[in-house]
Amino acid sequence: MAKGKKEEVIEEGLVEEEQKSVDEAQVDKSTAPEESLIDQEIDIADVEDETDTQEGVAPEVEAIHEDNETAQDLDKKAQKAKKSAKSVKGKTKKPKIKSKKYLKVEEAIETTKIHSVKDGVELVKKATYTKFDGTISVAIRLEKTKSKKGEDSVRGTIKLPHGTGKKLNVVIVTEEVVEKIKKGWMDFDILVTAPSEMPKLAQVAKILGPKGKMPNPKDGTVVEDPKAVAEDLSEKIVRYRADLGQNLHIPIGKVSWANEKLEENLNLILKSLVRFKKLSVTLSSTMGPGVKIETK
Repeated sequence: MAKGKKEEVIEEGLVEEEQKSVDEAQVDKSTAPEESLIDQEIDIADVEDETDTQEGVAPEVEAIHEDNETAQDLDKKAQKAKKSAKSVKGKTKKPKIKSKKYLKVEEAIETTKIHSVKDGVELVKKATYTKFDGTISVAIRLEKTKSKKGEDSVRGTIKLPHGTGKKLNVVIVTEEVVEKIKKGWMDFDILVTAPSEMPKLAQVAKILGPKGKMPNPKDGTVVEDPKAVAEDLSEKIVRYRADLGQNLHIPIGKVSWANEKLEENLNLILKSLVRFKKLSVTLSSTMGPGVKIETK
């Protein structure tokens, strides 16, 4: 049965519409991905402003990261401490090398035997080999005692009958001296002052303290009449102070002195320290071997 003209026109119109929709729906594959990505781009800064949020890791994850970093730091410190311990453990102290002269004079005296003051002084003088006039000193090791924090267990002064053979530069505190110390002047051995002048030294206490030059009543450097003791402090008075190991090191005179002078100085030192229990007393000259002395 043949189609009418009207039906053919309708059919052609439908075909054209279908073709048109196909053409409009057709996509250019070469530009599609690019257009798609452009359409999907997001400005994170704008989003953060609009939503009042910031891009970042979750708090739980951040906490784990912090824990891991802390653990790594602790591990590094442990490894470093371990290496340091190994290096210290592996090190050995080099033995002290004694000179031929030292060994020669050491052989001439009995270093293990304990001598009297008289014999000890004589032996120390014989064991001296330096070309210059050395100083003879006594080293006293005291029994450790429990002292209050901030207090010195053993500290004081002794006036020796013959001095030490060394003249010290003693300076009396004045306003001029304080001003010079502020500028760095420290050309003195002992600083002595009257109690009334002590407030002036508060300005330079941090300078004098570390140098061990701050006047102290225990040292005999804070007295009512500084001028009267200046000469004794310069030539005859010796100051002593125990170190952390409770050891005292006190000079008693010069090698060239007569034995009697050295003995008198040493006996007075031992008598002045009679209240302290002495573990050992050793006499020696500059660069010379030590001679053990009986404790008194």
